[in-house]
Amino acid sequence: MSYQRPYEVPEEKKTKDPIYYEMGSSVLKNNLGITDPQKAAEEETIGFVKAQVIFTRKLSKKTKFNEKYIQAIHKVAMGHIYPFAGIYRNVNLSKAGHHFLPCTFIPRGMNYLEQEFLMKLPADYENVSKLIEDIAIVHCELIHIHPFREGNGRTSRIFADLMSNRAGYSSLELDKFRQDNYPAYIEALNRGDDKDYSGMIKIIGNLFRAS
Repeated sequence: MSYQRPYEVPEEKKTKDPIYYEMGSSVLKNNLGITDPQKAAEEETIGFVKAQVIFTRKLSKKTKFNEKYIQAIHKVAMGHIYPFAGIYRNVNLSKAGHHFLPCTFIPRGMNYLEQEFLMKLPADYENVSKLIEDIAIVHCELIHIHPFREGNGRTSRIFADLMSNRAGYSSLELDKFRQDNYPAYIEALNRGDDKDYSGMIKIIGNLFRAS
């Protein structure tokens, strides 16, 4: 059964993908003129490592998790490479036959995420099980929305770490889990599309117990 979120309504028409790539390559147009996919991937990795360090250092119990905070993570990570860093995508995306939220609904989707989840997250948790559940739900919802043209998974996994850190716990190393257990990770996200968060809750719970 598919569960429709409040901001999801049928599309009236499909939008065409107007994104251009660097001449003769599969690399998205970028600020550095990179045409080598490996070089682009290296720059992206450097950016996300930098972003995680910066946001972890600035984190405190008073840090407000909201829509703009997530945009800021993406902006810091990707800003030296792509002009679209921190900006919601204006194209529709799909991966391995899976279609993410249509771009026209992203602002509503992110507002829903902020109002229904992010603004309600406590800085301190009396019960770690509740923290695990919140991280799993927010992670699934953010991946479902897929707000950016590139770097959604990495932004979401950094944010999951920051949620854990703000509550006084270690980072989850969700990136490493994804690399080592890709099918299980994707299955949990796919179930999250239908608001079944149990798979991701189990993954996050295991990472907490391993830390």
